[in-house]
Amino acid sequence: MRHSLVLLKGDPNNRVYGFGSCKRGQLGPTSNRTRSTSLPQAIQGLENIEIVSVVASGDHSAALSSGGRVYTWGRGFPGFSDVHSPIELPSLLRIKQIALGWNHALVLTDGGEALILGGNRHGVLGNLENLGLINHRPDVSALVLERVPGLDGKKVMQIAAGAEHSALVTEDMEVMTWGWGEHGQLGLGSTCDWIEPQQVSLGHTLPDHWAKCSIYCGSGFTFVIRSRTSNGPHQDD
Repeated sequence: MRHSLVLLKGDPNNRVYGFGSCKRGQLGPTSNRTRSTSLPQAIQGLENIEIVSVVASGDHSAALSSGGRVYTWGRGFPGFSDVHSPIELPSLLRIKQIALGWNHALVLTDGGEALILGGNRHGVLGNLENLGLINHRPDVSALVLERVPGLDGKKVMQIAAGAEHSALVTEDMEVMTWGWGEHGQLGLGSTCDWIEPQQVSLGHTLPDHWAKCSIYCGSGFTFVIRSRTSNGPHQDD
């Protein structure tokens, strides 16, 4: 929303640069305490780490290493202070994808498990009062990734996050959404909020007619691209 990240794949360390607003730490440490910068500056704190992808959303920033480790910085998730240098997200799991919302983050493991971090009033996550994070701001090492509920063992292939809603695609190419629904961004035929993933109907075509299904979120919208199987080249829908 207020800043951009750039990953230089040709750099020996796949260096990350950022520009835009930095008042919440989303561009990492700055020497002159400026509130914004119009020129890309290298993100300090990721040296000697091979970064393969970066994500920016709201006032958050995140990077994924080749070893499946997640690093975050910027505005603190609910209950936590802002972080002005990249920190490694505590997890023993190997991560292959990250998605950031305004108040939450999704991660996808190599094993196809979707996990979530953060929370908001729309029930994107569990109740923060149960985590004891309302009246104090613990160290970032206390950040906890929780399993996305209601998936019943489904293997997840892709994740996406809007401002305050989330989406995913399963191995069976089912599209599921949850969170804030005020603008119809959940695709469930209403403007209701949902606290657990709900399957989205994309028509009556049988799942095995599709070769691939990909999902993307903006702040308050969602869209899906499906590739159709055929005797000829794949067709997008």
